[in-house]
Amino acid sequence: MTAYQVYLLAAGRGERAGGPKAWRPYQGRSLLEKQLEFLLAEFSPEKIGISIQEAWKERCSQLHSQIHWIPVDPEAAPLGTLQTLLKLLPLRNWGFVYHVDMPVWEPRLFDVIRRQIASARQNGTEAIVPIYKGRRGHPVLLSPPTQSALLVLDPATARLDDWLRGQKVQTVEVPWGCILENWNQPGWLRP
Repeated sequence: MTAYQVYLLAAGRGERAGGPKAWRPYQGRSLLEKQLEFLLAEFSPEKIGISIQEAWKERCSQLHSQIHWIPVDPEAAPLGTLQTLLKLLPLRNWGFVYHVDMPVWEPRLFDVIRRQIASARQNGTEAIVPIYKGRRGHPVLLSPPTQSALLVLDPATARLDDWLRGQKVQTVEVPWGCILENWNQPGWLRP
């Protein structure tokens, strides 16, 4: 288990995917349950913040009572959802951010990204982003100082990826194409 935090964005309505992606079936359970299984193998439950819809609170609490299940507006932009997570579970250490429909279930990926922290601290880097074949992907690892900057952005007009383009970002080449996957269309979610 690590002291690092993780923020999983899972509250969306999933209109393009035909319904909330969090509850789409994946290998006999929901995609959210698969994400949770992976996260609990990598992070302490109290370091995990997951955005959910208010109506899911009881159902999610039954999945794991120590996770920070944080209700957000399902219509909120991803940055607005991240801002809510950051307000209720402040970024005290470095924190990973990604969406429920991103199958980044490669433990070595998180280790490779974490190993960049020492050099990132020396360089004043604000985030660490994995790259596969020249393309940036997820999860993004944010430094604690990014919280105050992110909280003042307008979620109606700003996006995390756009904001990162203007910041000091350290990239790390990885051999896993899963960093680019995003199952946000009908039929993309593998059974």
